[in-house]
Amino acid sequence: MDKKLFTYTFWEEYQMHIRPTISEIDIFLKSAEYPLDIAEVACVLELDEAEIVAIMDKAGLRSVDRSAFMHIMGAGNSEICGMYCREVEVGSPPTYTPSQLAYIYNLDIEDVKNACKKLQIKEATAFTMPLIFANIPYL
Repeated sequence: MDKKLFTYTFWEEYQMHIRPTISEIDIFLKSAEYPLDIAEVACVLELDEAEIVAIMDKAGLRSVDRSAFMHIMGAGNSEICGMYCREVEVGSPPTYTPSQLAYIYNLDIEDVKNACKKLQIKEATAFTMPLIFANIPYL
């Protein structure tokens, strides 16, 4: 079989899974009534309710308002929570180095460097990230 027929890029993964999750979180936070329901928070953050309760207990949180939601997101172990934590850790810069992109999105650094080199991009912007992601193989 020709592997090229089955190439899947990180841009496709981003469009199919990450972007919709980010949009869902955004809409949820803008439209939900507070305090937020733990089951709904669990669903949108892809966490178990028990994990949310444990995070809340450890932090002394009694209900889920916007601030508590962000705390839960920062302490959760789902893929989207991890990306959020790493994004915050690097400071949400206006441009990203290949190392930062690899770290935030949990990608192989060499794949990100190769994509940037191919595109002659030294730092990624919101405009160039889709181009870079489209040149990163993903499984």
